[in-house]
Amino acid sequence: MINDFLSKIKGQSVLLSNVMSLGIVQVANCLIPILIVPFVTNALNVEMYGKTVFAQNIISYLTILVNFGFEYSATQDIAINRDDKERLRAVFWSVIRQKLSLLLISFILLWICSFSYDKVSEDKPLFFYASLVNVGFVFFPTWFFQGIEKMFNMSIFNLAIKGLGAILIVLVINEPSDYRIYILILSLSYVVVGLLAFVYVIRKYDLKYEPFDRDIDVAILKNGLPIFVNNLFAALYATSGITLIGAFMTDYDTGVYSGAHRIISAILMVTSMPVSVALFPLVSRKFNESRESGWLFFKKSIVLVGLLSLTLSIFVYLASDIVVDLLLRGDFEDAKPLLRIFSVLPFLVMIASFLTVQGLYGMQLQKYAPYIGISVALICVCITYFTLPIYGIYGAAYSYIVAEILEIGIAGSILFFCKKKDC
Repeated sequence: MINDFLSKIKGQSVLLSNVMSLGIVQVANCLIPILIVPFVTNALNVEMYGKTVFAQNIISYLTILVNFGFEYSATQDIAINRDDKERLRAVFWSVIRQKLSLLLISFILLWICSFSYDKVSEDKPLFFYASLVNVGFVFFPTWFFQGIEKMFNMSIFNLAIKGLGAILIVLVINEPSDYRIYILILSLSYVVVGLLAFVYVIRKYDLKYEPFDRDIDVAILKNGLPIFVNNLFAALYATSGITLIGAFMTDYDTGVYSGAHRIISAILMVTSMPVSVALFPLVSRKFNESRESGWLFFKKSIVLVGLLSLTLSIFVYLASDIVVDLLLRGDFEDAKPLLRIFSVLPFLVMIASFLTVQGLYGMQLQKYAPYIGISVALICVCITYFTLPIYGIYGAAYSYIVAEILEIGIAGSILFFCKKKDC
């Protein structure tokens, strides 16, 4: 009994440490860029800021291709087999090889877009600089550290490098014509982090190169495919507002919407992502042990996550005007009502993410994820497309909220059915 108690305490401390470490990673990835937004928006103005965010938005779809759901499928494989040294090496190098292949495909797709899409062809250097971020995502093995639940050293390392990138931006970006340099610095910071982290993890965990193994490669791709499809469509409904506003409305509208969207995205990344990613290996093991222990842990966790996220949503609503004034400079007054609309998203996104990631992925029911993503994304894009001419950027904001409610309803229904029928 004492050993069980000590084991439980140790597990909780590891989970808390991972949540805090992943929080630091998300601070580095998202909060530092947000903290320099006042400087950037003041230097670039609303229109140029809208241009840069639209470019990042387009490239984000290619980032999803490069990641291909490995952040969950490979993490799960590592978490379950973390005591098997040979398996760890095989999975690690399989993921790296496949990411490099997907990176090449992403550059080809961008090259095709540069000839077929006016928004890209008008400013090819901007989109190329933005695409370099994916080089960093290829080599940065966040999924490996998530699987072995060792995130602290990497999170500190990430924070230091991102801080350096922020300093360079403050020193170099002075006027609207510097908007391309701004994107280049952001991308290169990811490249530096990725390459150094890649070398670090190989040396630290003795991950000697493993040759091609068709069975492992196929298994990882097969497990990652439904997650990739779901991530792609989830990103589509999360960012379709920026995509459609950038395509059909002015750079000013894109800038205003992007300002509010960037703030709420930062809040979600710093809060939702650490909790979701840190819980995932533990939930996977619980469900792998038995459905009973998995469901018990799942139910306890979702109640706590729901209460914390609801509190956060209320805070964002009450502080929206202050947050916009602090973080956005220039003509961003129209972003205040948008942020109040977005304030419900911390609650909705964390619940939707919990049901999908911890529930469906944790129970290895990834096969349902693409159907959820496709259904929700198509409905969201249609609502955005038809409401933009009538309600402008507010139509895009409300369609994002509707999409999250739909995901909660569909994912929750599938989990309820599977629990009842013991899928």
